[in-house]
Amino acid sequence: MTIQLQVFAEKLSVLELRRLTAADGLKSYNSQALFGALLSNELRAQVGEALHRETDYIIAEYFKAVLLCRENQLEAALAQLQSTDALRPALPPNALDYATLFRLSAWGNYHYKARDADRAIGMLREGLYLSADLERRGFGAFIYRRIEQLQNIANIHFKQGHDDEAHLLLRNVATLMHSGRSSGLLIDDWDAATLAQTPILREGTLHAVLRQIAHQNMGSMDHATHDNAFYHRFFYKDLLAQLETTTYNRVVLYNWLYVKDSYFEQGPAAFLENVLGFLADEAVAPNYNVLKANLLAQVIWHSRQEVPAAAHQPISRSIRDFARHHITDPEGRAIRLAA
Repeated sequence: MTIQLQVFAEKLSVLELRRLTAADGLKSYNSQALFGALLSNELRAQVGEALHRETDYIIAEYFKAVLLCRENQLEAALAQLQSTDALRPALPPNALDYATLFRLSAWGNYHYKARDADRAIGMLREGLYLSADLERRGFGAFIYRRIEQLQNIANIHFKQGHDDEAHLLLRNVATLMHSGRSSGLLIDDWDAATLAQTPILREGTLHAVLRQIAHQNMGSMDHATHDNAFYHRFFYKDLLAQLETTTYNRVVLYNWLYVKDSYFEQGPAAFLENVLGFLADEAVAPNYNVLKANLLAQVIWHSRQEVPAAAHQPISRSIRDFARHHITDPEGRAIRLAA
C-alpha cells in the first residue's frame, strides 16, 4: 500500500485542475440572489413599495447585529438588536412577521455566540413555525431558509457535543431535499410541492447539505465512533442507492458518493484511482471543491493508518501542497484538510 500511495501522490502532483469559468456560473447553485428576489417581490406585492423599503431597512439593521456577532463584538451586537427591536412595532402584520423571522435568527445568532446554545436553538425553532406560516401566505421561498436554519441547529448540536442529534437531523434534511420525503425535521409542516417549484434553489440546498456533511466528516475521520465507516453506513451508502441523477448537480453528487462508497465496497486501491478520476473530471466545477477536499482528506487518513510514519509524512505533505494550490473556496482561500 505504501507504493500505491506514493504513486497516487505522484499522479496528483501533475494533475491540472481547471479554474472557475463563466460557464461554471450557470452550473453553480449559489442562488442567494434568486432567493432574495423572490421574497422581495412578494413582500412588495403584499405591502407596497414604501413598507417594503421600511421592512428591508429593519432587516438590514438586524444583519448588522449578525455581523457584529461574527466579530465577537457582543455588547455592540446586543445594543444593535435592542435598538432594531424598537423599530418593528410600526409594521403591519405581514411585514411585521416577515421582519420577525430575521429578528429570531439574529437573536439566535447572538445567544449562540453568548454561549447559550439552548436559547439559540429555541429562537431558531420558533422561526421554523413562523416561516411555515409565512410560506402559506405567499412567501414560499422561505422554505429554503427554514432548511438553512435546520443546518444551523445541527451545527449548534455539533458544538454542544450532541453528535447523534446533529447527524440524524442532517440525514433527514438530505432525504427531504433529494426525495421530498419529510420526517424528523423538528416540525411536521413541510410541503414537497413548494420545494419543487424552484428547482435551482432545491439543487443548491441539496448541494449545501451534502457539503456540510462532507465538511463534518472531514473533521471526524479519527473519531472513535463517528469515523469514515460511520459516515459511509449512516449517510453515503443509502444516499448513493437513492439519489436520482436527474440534474447536473445530482450527477456530480452521485459520482462523489460513488467514490466514497468505493473505499468500503471495492477497497483502497480502487478508491485511490476513483479519487484521481473525480479530481480530473472536467465536468466537475470548482464549486464542488469541498467534496474534493473531503476525498483528499480521506486519502491522508488512509495513509496514516496503513504506512509507516516516515513514508506517510511526504505523502501527506504532497497532498496538502496540492490542495493548498488547487482546492479553494469561492473566495479563493485554501480549504483546510482536517484529516
